[in-house]
Amino acid sequence: MYLTGTYRHNLDAKSRVTLPAPFRKQFDSQVCLIPVGGAIYGFTPESHQAWIESFFKDGYQPDNRRDVKLRRALASSTVTVDLDTAGRVALGKLDAKKLEKCGIDREVAIVGNIDHFEIWDAAKFDQEMDELDEDLDDLIFNN
Repeated sequence: MYLTGTYRHNLDAKSRVTLPAPFRKQFDSQVCLIPVGGAIYGFTPESHQAWIESFFKDGYQPDNRRDVKLRRALASSTVTVDLDTAGRVALGKLDAKKLEKCGIDREVAIVGNIDHFEIWDAAKFDQEMDELDEDLDDLIFNN
């Protein structure tokens, strides 16, 4: 999987958003959604599992209380939804409070981030990117 680019869409009346065609091609029938840092991350079930495993540098230890709590928190915050025939994802299946924290209302930016996509409120995403312009220039030209 290799997701890149930014696409603008609007949520429909049922809080669904259509994934961009290049993204849909890389998903089978299900998407794992998890609210993270003001956005909603979308993974394939396999990439979601790899993402969760990445938090356990020494491997998941079921006898380690912290590992158990972290894994539970990540899994319980995730909702697995089906892609419908039009390629839409139902954001309304997420916990309403968590969705509200992301500030996603109507216009969204769907952003490829290599192994997953992110759904942002479009204005919030623009602000985040504006703040990164200088950092990106430093990364590219001063490294």
